[in-house]
Amino acid sequence: MGADGPTISSERAAEIFNRAAGKRAIVLGDMVVDEHIIGSARRLSREAPLPVIEEHERVLVPGAATNVATNLRGLGCRVAVAGLVGADAMAVRLGEQLATRGIETDGLIRDVDRTTAVKLRIWAGGDRQRPQSMIARVDSVDRAPVKRASADAMASFLAAAIPEADALVISDYEAGVVSSSVLQAALPSARAAGLVITADAHGQLARFHHATLLTPNQPEAEAELGREITSVTDALAAAGELREAIEVEAVLVTLGAAGMALDAGDRGRACIPAAVAGRVADPTGAGDTVAATMTTAILGGATPCEAALLSALAARIVVRQLGVAVVSADQIVSEAGDDDT
Repeated sequence: MGADGPTISSERAAEIFNRAAGKRAIVLGDMVVDEHIIGSARRLSREAPLPVIEEHERVLVPGAATNVATNLRGLGCRVAVAGLVGADAMAVRLGEQLATRGIETDGLIRDVDRTTAVKLRIWAGGDRQRPQSMIARVDSVDRAPVKRASADAMASFLAAAIPEADALVISDYEAGVVSSSVLQAALPSARAAGLVITADAHGQLARFHHATLLTPNQPEAEAELGREITSVTDALAAAGELREAIEVEAVLVTLGAAGMALDAGDRGRACIPAAVAGRVADPTGAGDTVAATMTTAILGGATPCEAALLSALAARIVVRQLGVAVVSADQIVSEAGDDDT
Protein backbone atom coordinates (compact mmCIF):
# COMPACT_ATOMS: atom_id res chain seq x y z
CA MET A 1 0.00 0.00 0.00
CA GLY A 2 3.00 2.24 0.58
CA ALA A 3 2.78 5.94 -0.06
CA ASP A 4 -0.77 5.74 -1.35
CA GLY A 5 -2.23 4.93 2.05
CA PRO A 6 -1.60 3.77 5.63
CA THR A 7 0.73 0.85 6.24
CA ILE A 8 1.55 -1.68 8.94
CA SER A 9 5.00 -3.06 9.64
CA SER A 10 5.83 -6.74 9.51
CA GLU A 11 6.95 -6.56 13.16
CA ARG A 12 3.58 -5.18 14.28
CA ALA A 13 1.72 -7.73 12.13
CA ALA A 14 3.70 -10.56 13.71
CA GLU A 15 2.99 -9.21 17.21
CA ILE A 16 -0.76 -9.11 16.53
CA PHE A 17 -0.94 -12.64 15.14
CA ASN A 18 1.23 -14.02 17.94
CA ARG A 19 -1.18 -12.56 20.49
CA ALA A 20 -4.18 -14.03 18.64
CA ALA A 21 -2.70 -17.53 18.37
CA GLY A 22 -4.78 -20.06 20.27
CA LYS A 23 -7.83 -17.83 20.67
CA ARG A 24 -11.07 -19.78 20.15
CA ALA A 25 -13.60 -18.81 17.48
CA ILE A 26 -17.00 -20.26 16.61
CA VAL A 27 -18.16 -19.88 13.01
CA LEU A 28 -21.93 -19.98 12.63
CA GLY A 29 -23.42 -20.05 9.16
CA ASP A 30 -23.92 -21.78 5.84
CA MET A 31 -21.77 -24.85 5.38
CA VAL A 32 -20.86 -25.22 1.69
CA VAL A 33 -18.62 -27.47 -0.37
CA ASP A 34 -16.80 -25.61 -3.14
CA GLU A 35 -16.13 -28.01 -5.99
CA HIS A 36 -13.79 -27.07 -8.84
CA ILE A 37 -13.44 -28.85 -12.17
CA ILE A 38 -10.27 -27.69 -13.89
CA GLY A 39 -9.70 -28.59 -17.50
CA SER A 40 -9.04 -27.36 -21.00
CA ALA A 41 -11.37 -26.41 -23.84
CA ARG A 42 -10.07 -27.85 -27.09
CA ARG A 43 -13.19 -28.11 -29.25
CA LEU A 44 -16.84 -27.17 -29.57
CA SER A 45 -19.67 -29.53 -28.82
CA ARG A 46 -21.67 -30.93 -31.73
CA GLU A 47 -24.88 -30.60 -29.70
CA ALA A 48 -24.61 -26.87 -28.98
CA PRO A 49 -22.21 -23.98 -29.56
CA LEU A 50 -20.41 -24.65 -26.30
CA PRO A 51 -16.87 -25.73 -25.45
CA VAL A 52 -16.21 -29.31 -24.45
CA ILE A 53 -14.09 -29.32 -21.29
CA GLU A 54 -11.56 -32.08 -20.86
CA GLU A 55 -11.25 -32.52 -17.12
CA HIS A 56 -7.74 -32.57 -15.67
CA GLU A 57 -8.47 -32.14 -11.99
CA ARG A 58 -11.42 -32.06 -9.58
CA VAL A 59 -10.94 -30.34 -6.23
CA LEU A 60 -13.24 -30.14 -3.19
CA VAL A 61 -12.57 -27.45 -0.57
CA PRO A 62 -14.56 -25.88 2.27
CA GLY A 63 -16.58 -22.85 1.14
CA ALA A 64 -18.80 -20.07 2.55
CA ALA A 65 -18.81 -20.30 6.38
CA THR A 66 -16.38 -23.21 6.30
CA ASN A 67 -13.98 -21.06 4.26
CA VAL A 68 -14.14 -18.46 7.04
CA ALA A 69 -13.36 -21.27 9.48
CA THR A 70 -10.37 -22.56 7.52
CA ASN A 71 -8.95 -19.04 7.26
CA LEU A 72 -9.34 -18.47 11.00
CA ARG A 73 -7.59 -21.77 11.58
CA GLY A 74 -4.84 -20.83 9.12
CA LEU A 75 -4.28 -17.64 11.11
CA GLY A 76 -3.69 -19.61 14.30
CA CYS A 77 -7.10 -19.62 16.00
CA ARG A 78 -8.79 -22.67 17.44
CA VAL A 79 -12.04 -23.05 15.52
CA ALA A 80 -15.40 -24.81 15.77
CA VAL A 81 -18.20 -24.66 13.21
CA ALA A 82 -21.95 -24.56 13.76
CA GLY A 83 -24.28 -25.18 10.82
CA LEU A 84 -26.28 -27.68 8.79
CA VAL A 85 -25.32 -30.35 6.28
CA GLY A 86 -27.18 -33.28 4.78
CA ALA A 87 -26.70 -36.92 5.65
CA ASP A 88 -24.85 -37.51 2.39
CA ALA A 89 -21.43 -38.16 0.88
CA MET A 90 -20.63 -34.47 0.48
CA ALA A 91 -21.23 -33.91 4.20
CA VAL A 92 -18.77 -36.69 4.99
CA ARG A 93 -16.14 -35.21 2.68
CA LEU A 94 -16.65 -31.73 4.10
CA GLY A 95 -16.32 -33.06 7.63
CA GLU A 96 -13.10 -34.82 6.66
CA GLN A 97 -11.72 -31.63 5.11
CA LEU A 98 -12.45 -29.67 8.26
CA ALA A 99 -11.10 -32.33 10.61
CA THR A 100 -7.89 -32.58 8.58
CA ARG A 101 -7.41 -28.85 9.15
CA GLY A 102 -7.95 -29.23 12.89
CA ILE A 103 -11.42 -27.66 12.95
CA GLU A 104 -13.96 -28.99 15.45
CA THR A 105 -17.12 -30.37 13.84
CA ASP A 106 -19.36 -31.23 16.80
CA GLY A 107 -21.62 -28.36 15.74
CA LEU A 108 -22.02 -29.69 12.21
CA ILE A 109 -25.65 -30.81 12.42
CA ARG A 110 -26.76 -33.50 9.95
CA ASP A 111 -30.31 -33.33 8.63
CA VAL A 112 -31.55 -36.39 6.69
CA ASP A 113 -34.07 -34.23 4.85
CA ARG A 114 -31.49 -31.77 3.62
CA THR A 115 -28.75 -31.95 0.98
CA THR A 116 -25.31 -30.51 1.62
CA ALA A 117 -24.81 -27.27 -0.31
CA VAL A 118 -22.36 -27.52 -3.23
CA LYS A 119 -21.13 -24.71 -5.46
CA LEU A 120 -19.50 -26.11 -8.60
CA ARG A 121 -17.15 -23.97 -10.66
CA ILE A 122 -15.81 -25.07 -14.03
CA TRP A 123 -12.48 -23.68 -15.22
CA ALA A 124 -10.98 -23.92 -18.70
CA GLY A 125 -7.70 -22.86 -20.22
CA GLY A 126 -4.36 -23.39 -18.65
CA ASP A 127 -1.92 -23.39 -21.53
CA ARG A 128 0.67 -20.66 -21.94
CA GLN A 129 -1.58 -18.49 -24.07
CA ARG A 130 -4.80 -19.03 -22.11
CA PRO A 131 -4.75 -18.81 -18.32
CA GLN A 132 -7.50 -20.55 -16.40
CA SER A 133 -10.87 -18.79 -16.60
CA MET A 134 -14.16 -19.71 -14.96
CA ILE A 135 -16.70 -20.54 -17.66
CA ALA A 136 -19.63 -21.79 -15.58
CA ARG A 137 -20.89 -22.05 -12.02
CA VAL A 138 -23.64 -24.36 -10.79
CA ASP A 139 -25.08 -23.93 -7.28
CA SER A 140 -26.94 -26.70 -5.50
CA VAL A 141 -28.25 -25.08 -2.32
CA ASP A 142 -31.17 -26.28 -0.18
CA ARG A 143 -33.01 -23.14 0.94
CA ALA A 144 -35.85 -24.92 2.72
CA PRO A 145 -36.69 -23.59 6.20
CA VAL A 146 -34.57 -25.15 8.92
CA LYS A 147 -36.44 -27.80 10.87
CA ARG A 148 -37.14 -27.11 14.52
CA ALA A 149 -35.09 -30.12 15.62
CA SER A 150 -32.06 -28.92 13.65
CA ALA A 151 -32.39 -25.36 14.98
CA ASP A 152 -32.65 -26.72 18.52
CA ALA A 153 -29.53 -28.85 18.01
CA MET A 154 -27.56 -25.82 16.81
CA ALA A 155 -28.86 -23.75 19.72
CA SER A 156 -27.81 -26.45 22.17
CA PHE A 157 -24.33 -26.58 20.71
CA LEU A 158 -23.97 -22.79 20.79
CA ALA A 159 -25.17 -22.59 24.40
CA ALA A 160 -22.35 -24.90 25.45
CA ALA A 161 -19.67 -23.53 23.12
CA ILE A 162 -20.04 -19.75 23.42
CA PRO A 163 -18.97 -19.42 27.08
CA GLU A 164 -15.68 -21.12 26.15
CA ALA A 165 -15.03 -18.95 23.06
CA ASP A 166 -13.33 -15.63 22.34
CA ALA A 167 -15.13 -14.80 19.09
CA LEU A 168 -18.33 -15.58 17.21
CA VAL A 169 -18.21 -15.13 13.43
CA ILE A 170 -21.54 -15.26 11.62
CA SER A 171 -21.27 -16.07 7.91
CA ASP A 172 -24.71 -15.77 6.31
CA TYR A 173 -25.02 -16.71 2.63
CA GLU A 174 -28.83 -16.59 2.87
CA ALA A 175 -29.41 -20.34 2.76
CA GLY A 176 -31.70 -20.14 5.78
CA VAL A 177 -29.37 -21.43 8.48
CA VAL A 178 -28.86 -18.06 10.17
CA SER A 179 -32.49 -17.82 11.24
CA SER A 180 -33.97 -15.53 13.87
CA SER A 181 -34.23 -18.41 16.34
CA VAL A 182 -30.58 -19.37 15.89
CA LEU A 183 -29.48 -15.75 16.24
CA GLN A 184 -31.55 -15.44 19.39
CA ALA A 185 -29.71 -18.45 20.75
CA ALA A 186 -26.30 -17.02 19.84
CA LEU A 187 -26.17 -13.23 20.02
CA PRO A 188 -27.36 -12.43 23.56
CA SER A 189 -25.06 -15.01 25.16
CA ALA A 190 -22.12 -13.93 22.96
CA ARG A 191 -22.65 -10.30 23.98
CA ALA A 192 -22.95 -11.26 27.65
CA ALA A 193 -19.72 -13.27 27.45
CA GLY A 194 -17.86 -10.34 25.88
CA LEU A 195 -17.01 -12.14 22.64
CA VAL A 196 -15.79 -10.37 19.53
CA ILE A 197 -18.84 -10.71 17.25
CA THR A 198 -18.25 -10.41 13.50
CA ALA A 199 -21.14 -10.54 11.03
CA ASP A 200 -20.40 -11.18 7.36
CA ALA A 201 -23.90 -11.35 5.91
CA HIS A 202 -25.41 -10.98 2.45
CA GLY A 203 -28.35 -9.01 3.78
CA GLN A 204 -30.48 -7.78 6.70
CA LEU A 205 -27.54 -6.31 8.55
CA ALA A 206 -29.75 -4.76 11.22
CA ARG A 207 -30.17 -8.24 12.74
CA PHE A 208 -26.66 -7.89 14.20
CA HIS A 209 -27.42 -5.05 16.58
CA HIS A 210 -24.56 -4.40 19.02
CA ALA A 211 -22.12 -6.70 17.20
CA THR A 212 -18.43 -5.80 17.22
CA LEU A 213 -17.89 -5.70 13.48
CA LEU A 214 -19.82 -5.80 10.20
CA THR A 215 -17.99 -6.54 6.94
CA PRO A 216 -20.48 -5.91 4.09
CA ASN A 217 -19.39 -5.51 0.51
CA GLN A 218 -20.58 -2.51 -1.49
CA PRO A 219 -23.84 -4.04 -2.84
CA GLU A 220 -24.76 -5.32 0.62
CA ALA A 221 -24.17 -1.90 2.17
CA GLU A 222 -26.16 -0.24 -0.60
CA ALA A 223 -29.08 -2.62 -0.07
CA GLU A 224 -29.12 -1.92 3.66
CA LEU A 225 -29.00 1.86 3.18
CA GLY A 226 -31.34 1.96 0.18
CA ARG A 227 -28.99 4.09 -1.92
CA GLU A 228 -25.97 3.81 -4.17
CA ILE A 229 -22.41 4.33 -2.98
CA THR A 230 -20.77 6.50 -5.60
CA SER A 231 -17.18 6.92 -4.38
CA VAL A 232 -14.71 5.80 -1.74
CA THR A 233 -15.51 8.93 0.26
CA ASP A 234 -19.20 8.09 0.02
CA ALA A 235 -18.41 4.54 1.16
CA LEU A 236 -16.73 5.97 4.26
CA ALA A 237 -19.87 7.96 5.01
CA ALA A 238 -21.98 4.85 4.40
CA ALA A 239 -19.87 2.86 6.86
CA GLY A 240 -20.50 5.53 9.46
CA GLU A 241 -24.25 5.51 8.79
CA LEU A 242 -24.38 1.75 9.21
CA ARG A 243 -22.28 1.81 12.37
CA GLU A 244 -24.54 4.35 14.01
CA ALA A 245 -27.82 2.84 12.80
CA ILE A 246 -27.00 -0.73 13.85
CA GLU A 247 -24.99 0.35 16.90
CA VAL A 248 -21.89 -1.73 16.24
CA GLU A 249 -18.30 -0.87 17.07
CA ALA A 250 -16.96 -0.88 13.51
CA VAL A 251 -18.08 -1.30 9.90
CA LEU A 252 -15.71 -2.25 7.09
CA VAL A 253 -17.22 -1.86 3.61
CA THR A 254 -15.24 -3.76 0.98
CA LEU A 255 -15.18 -2.13 -2.44
CA GLY A 256 -13.34 -4.59 -4.67
CA ALA A 257 -10.67 -2.87 -6.74
CA ALA A 258 -11.47 0.45 -5.00
CA GLY A 259 -10.29 -0.86 -1.63
CA MET A 260 -12.08 -0.63 1.72
CA ALA A 261 -13.79 1.98 3.87
CA LEU A 262 -13.62 1.64 7.65
CA ASP A 263 -15.57 3.53 10.27
CA ALA A 264 -14.89 2.65 13.89
CA GLY A 265 -16.12 5.88 15.45
CA ASP A 266 -13.67 7.32 17.96
CA ARG A 267 -11.29 4.42 17.25
CA GLY A 268 -10.63 5.55 13.72
CA ARG A 269 -11.88 6.04 10.18
CA ALA A 270 -9.90 5.22 7.05
CA CYS A 271 -10.07 4.69 3.31
CA ILE A 272 -7.72 1.82 2.52
CA PRO A 273 -6.60 1.37 -1.11
CA ALA A 274 -6.85 -2.08 -2.62
CA ALA A 275 -3.65 -3.97 -1.88
CA VAL A 276 -3.62 -5.83 -5.19
CA ALA A 277 -0.23 -6.62 -6.68
CA GLY A 278 0.04 -8.75 -9.81
CA ARG A 279 -2.68 -10.54 -11.75
CA VAL A 280 -5.97 -11.31 -10.02
CA ALA A 281 -6.63 -15.00 -10.65
CA ASP A 282 -9.90 -15.34 -8.75
CA PRO A 283 -11.66 -13.12 -6.16
CA THR A 284 -13.72 -16.06 -4.84
CA GLY A 285 -13.72 -16.17 -1.05
CA ALA A 286 -11.84 -12.91 -0.53
CA GLY A 287 -14.68 -11.56 1.62
CA ASP A 288 -14.45 -14.65 3.84
CA THR A 289 -10.74 -14.04 4.24
CA VAL A 290 -11.34 -10.41 5.18
CA ALA A 291 -13.87 -11.36 7.88
CA ALA A 292 -11.51 -14.00 9.30
CA THR A 293 -8.49 -11.70 9.28
CA MET A 294 -10.35 -8.78 10.84
CA THR A 295 -11.60 -11.02 13.63
CA THR A 296 -8.20 -12.59 14.28
CA ALA A 297 -6.46 -9.22 14.31
CA ILE A 298 -8.95 -7.76 16.79
CA LEU A 299 -8.43 -10.81 19.01
CA GLY A 300 -4.71 -10.05 18.82
CA GLY A 301 -5.15 -6.50 20.07
CA ALA A 302 -5.07 -4.68 16.73
CA THR A 303 -6.78 -1.35 16.33
CA PRO A 304 -9.62 -1.40 13.77
CA CYS A 305 -7.37 0.36 11.25
CA GLU A 306 -4.55 -2.14 11.79
CA ALA A 307 -7.01 -5.00 11.40
CA ALA A 308 -8.30 -3.53 8.13
CA LEU A 309 -4.76 -3.12 6.80
CA LEU A 310 -3.96 -6.75 7.59
CA SER A 311 -7.23 -7.80 5.92
CA ALA A 312 -6.29 -5.92 2.77
CA LEU A 313 -2.97 -7.75 2.67
CA ALA A 314 -4.72 -11.09 3.22
CA ALA A 315 -7.13 -10.36 0.37
CA ARG A 316 -4.19 -9.53 -1.88
CA ILE A 317 -2.73 -12.97 -1.21
CA VAL A 318 -5.88 -15.02 -1.83
CA VAL A 319 -7.03 -13.33 -5.04
CA ARG A 320 -3.80 -14.47 -6.71
CA GLN A 321 -4.92 -18.09 -6.30
CA LEU A 322 -7.55 -20.14 -8.11
CA GLY A 323 -10.65 -20.93 -6.05
CA VAL A 324 -11.12 -20.24 -2.35
CA ALA A 325 -7.76 -20.05 -0.62
CA VAL A 326 -6.49 -20.14 2.95
CA VAL A 327 -4.07 -17.46 4.10
CA SER A 328 -1.58 -17.87 6.94
CA ALA A 329 -0.25 -15.39 9.44
CA ASP A 330 3.27 -15.92 8.07
CA GLN A 331 2.11 -15.01 4.56
CA ILE A 332 0.53 -11.78 5.77
CA VAL A 333 3.60 -10.87 7.81
CA SER A 334 5.75 -11.50 4.75
CA GLU A 335 3.40 -9.39 2.61
CA ALA A 336 3.64 -6.56 5.13
CA GLY A 337 7.42 -6.90 4.97
CA ASP A 338 7.31 -6.55 1.18
CA ASP A 339 5.40 -3.29 1.65
CA ASP A 340 8.07 -2.09 4.10
CA THR A 341 10.72 -2.21 1.39
